[in-house]
Amino acid sequence: MMKRIDAKLFTALVVVALALFAAGCGGDDEAGPDTGDETVEVQDVDFTGSLEEDVEVGYEEPDSGEFRLAYLNPLGGNEFLDTLGRAMEFETERLGGSWIELDAGGDVDTQVSQFQQIVAQDVDGIFVFALDPGAVQPALERAKSANIPVVTIDLNFESSEDIGDFDSQIWQRRDEAAYLGAQEMASRVGSGSSVATIDFAVQVPSIVFSIERARHWAEQFGLTVAGNATNPSDDIAGGEVAMTDILANFPDIAGVIGYNDPSAIGAAAAARAQGQEDLVFGGQNGGSDAFEAIRAERLSYTAKLDPPSMGKFAAWGLYNLLQGNEVPRTVKAEEPVIVTADNVDDVPTWEEQLEEEYGEG
Repeated sequence: MMKRIDAKLFTALVVVALALFAAGCGGDDEAGPDTGDETVEVQDVDFTGSLEEDVEVGYEEPDSGEFRLAYLNPLGGNEFLDTLGRAMEFETERLGGSWIELDAGGDVDTQVSQFQQIVAQDVDGIFVFALDPGAVQPALERAKSANIPVVTIDLNFESSEDIGDFDSQIWQRRDEAAYLGAQEMASRVGSGSSVATIDFAVQVPSIVFSIERARHWAEQFGLTVAGNATNPSDDIAGGEVAMTDILANFPDIAGVIGYNDPSAIGAAAAARAQGQEDLVFGGQNGGSDAFEAIRAERLSYTAKLDPPSMGKFAAWGLYNLLQGNEVPRTVKAEEPVIVTADNVDDVPTWEEQLEEEYGEG
């Protein structure tokens, strides 16, 4: 079931940014997971029944203007979040505006203070990935009173309309990413096979939603979800811990679906250490850690999300609002893409996407 972000989870969301986007560390180059040169026939399953189906991709391209936009980055140094900000910066400057970024360093109080600061500086528009939507509500109300539009990301998975005082939200397309990942898994292990999942110790709504949908789509493709294990530390080492648990409790599985790439990479390392080299491991995010792991045969595939489009659309949404144009309450990013050993050298990385569109990476 889709969840709405609960303000009581704000302390967990600091860790979640890393869970969702942080790059994983390296590993050895021994034989790794099945990279899937051969595929098997899978059930024909359409991507239906998702709210994402009825949501538009991005906003209309706006006219140029000398607007000053701000990005409230919840955790600087994070590859995904920094890519969002750079794409927004480049697009704002292309449209003739200026851009500033403030880094909360993963601290809720800092982000609240920065939100209030940026409203007081009378910027024209704000893009915020809120660590705690409840905590930023007073600053959001000040922005609303000052007629400063605010766009956010992944606020509410349950409704495309109920986003409170925010002017619009951008969905990452996590449901579709889960669908594509389950389809890829099924094509490698075959319908009727058993798989396990890895979730995170902190029940953060976006992760809960993502892994629930992964299980749903796995079953739709004819897979049996034998069970789940938990990554306790939100990194590769935690993925190893989870995989040790999986192998002890579900020894007959054919593959593992992780909520992010480091979990899947760690799970593959643990399986390899126990002599299990024929399992399939799938992750989600598609950052540089995933590309490196796929090339080194330490990850079978990843569902690559598209932060460059999210940053670009953040600028477009704010520009449209500032120009008096109506915008949807919810839009979605460009489509996710499955990256494997077969196409890892053909699918552009986030850096390459920025270079291609703006001449900067």
